[in-house]
Amino acid sequence: MAYQSLYRTYRPQTFSQMVGQDAIVRALKNQAARQRVAHAYLFCGSRGTGKTSAARIMAMAINCEQSNQGDPCLVCSSCKALAGETTLDVFEMDAASNSRVEEIREMLARTDYPPQFVRYKVYIIDEVHMLSNAAFNALLKTLEEPPPYMVFILATTEPQKLPATILSRCQRFDFGRIPEADIAARLKLALSEDLQADEGALQLIAATAQGSMRDAWSLMDMCLGMDPELTEEKVRHALGAVSQEFLYDFLDALIKGDTGAALGLADQLMRAGRDVQVSLREFSAHLRQVLAFKWTGKGITDTTAEQAARLNAQAQAASASLLLFILEKSMQAEQDARWSVSPRAVLELFVLRSTQLQQEGDTGAVITRLSQVEHQLSRMAEGQPAAPVKREAVPAIQPADPVPVQKKAAAEPAVMAPEPAVRPEDIAAFSRQLPKEAPAVPAAPAPPEKEEAKEPDVVAGMASEEAPAPAAPEGLPLNLDAAPSAPQPLAKTPKDAWNNMLKRLARENEGLYAMLHRGKYGGFLNDVFTLLLDKEDDILSSLLNEDSRSGPINRILTEEMGRPVRFSAGEPRPQVAHARSEAQDEQLEALAQMFGRDKINLKRDS
Repeated sequence: MAYQSLYRTYRPQTFSQMVGQDAIVRALKNQAARQRVAHAYLFCGSRGTGKTSAARIMAMAINCEQSNQGDPCLVCSSCKALAGETTLDVFEMDAASNSRVEEIREMLARTDYPPQFVRYKVYIIDEVHMLSNAAFNALLKTLEEPPPYMVFILATTEPQKLPATILSRCQRFDFGRIPEADIAARLKLALSEDLQADEGALQLIAATAQGSMRDAWSLMDMCLGMDPELTEEKVRHALGAVSQEFLYDFLDALIKGDTGAALGLADQLMRAGRDVQVSLREFSAHLRQVLAFKWTGKGITDTTAEQAARLNAQAQAASASLLLFILEKSMQAEQDARWSVSPRAVLELFVLRSTQLQQEGDTGAVITRLSQVEHQLSRMAEGQPAAPVKREAVPAIQPADPVPVQKKAAAEPAVMAPEPAVRPEDIAAFSRQLPKEAPAVPAAPAPPEKEEAKEPDVVAGMASEEAPAPAAPEGLPLNLDAAPSAPQPLAKTPKDAWNNMLKRLARENEGLYAMLHRGKYGGFLNDVFTLLLDKEDDILSSLLNEDSRSGPINRILTEEMGRPVRFSAGEPRPQVAHARSEAQDEQLEALAQMFGRDKINLKRDS
């Protein structure tokens, strides 16, 4: 005799053999025992949950001559005929292959004839959602008022695709996913002296099946074909799943914020040929176990004493917020890997997102800091003095050589005349007077010999001795976006400052350093450093422009340049015919320092 698959061999023949559907089984058995049979049933649920098997058992139960409390006896002539599929009174049709209205009309034409050997004539339509609209319309009238000997049983995995007129004429039963414990207990039926498997192997197969009994039997059949004595490690190898040790090591690296170790484990996973989506799904399940131990002290599924100890240790090594953050990113990466053309990049991006939380500081502290800044800004808007801040988000930059300011003799404040805007001819005349190599630090203007009624300054941005710039309130953080009221010299060239920033990030923040190396230095203009990225790296661009990641870059660049500057990541601008060189940009930047950035706006050609 030819070999028969396990899911066909162990397919349930009675309601008592069905697992995981106790409520539905109880309702159908009572209807069959009391002969309160409806004219139409709708069985809904995911694949492998027992819909078609329940329909066949129901057809035997309502026609059984010796019904055992609603269960078919399997020994009477009716049960034997229906089990052997030797009668025409039970008709089973696959709507996926017979979806046209002509086929439905041909089927309905046979309903005019009563059953020959049994009590009820049963029509089972599997995957009924595949029928066309015309086929549904042809079925509607017969389904509403069938002959007294007719019973329709419809089965589908997508009930939302059925018309409301069909749904309203059926008794609906929703088949849920079968619990893992029930699946593992059912799989033990296939074990014998020749076929053996330990508890870990059965639990892994049951978990991989995701509530489908048919899938579990198929996986069991495949694993037993490779080795008749199954262990958990053999099943993991057969199913292409990652080892349990890998899950522990990977989570440990993410909890510690060790980007290098986590990326190394991800590389091992890819070299082993593992599927990224499946691996992330298993990692998410592992994280759920850890969270369960953290909150309840026990796992979601049964675990050994050794596994419980390791899970509990990981639960105590990290905060609940961190574990939830990693779980959220893992589930998002799992969804992205399903459609991505580069699953490896999705996995590596997940590692970077998870480890950056450790390197950039606690989220709660950042939120507290932001609330303090918002409170200060509201007090300043109301005219109240700003309260001191305990911790600075960005260290203040001290000027190297402060310029002394003379005190005014008069008590009353002087009224400053408005300064005229800088004319283009003034800029051109000044640029002709500049040397070929601009000095690193512009010379300070000579003070006037005597106090007279001063004329308005032609050059904007030159600080007057009589009008010192107001000092910032004590305790306020440095605003990197604000333009300086007085020109501040550049401590280094922009290119040198950029290279020094990369060297410091390599020591302080490896993850952020790796993200910056995906792009190319794009120059410095208007106090903004630009990182050029490809159009495909739009996700990386948005990540780098977040305050949590651009903040450290802004801080280091500000320290290197000696004045507030900013960082921005984005796509490269289109090339133009008269694009300025980097040397020209630096020369224009020197002009802006001399004339004042609040009066001059430098823009690139576009």
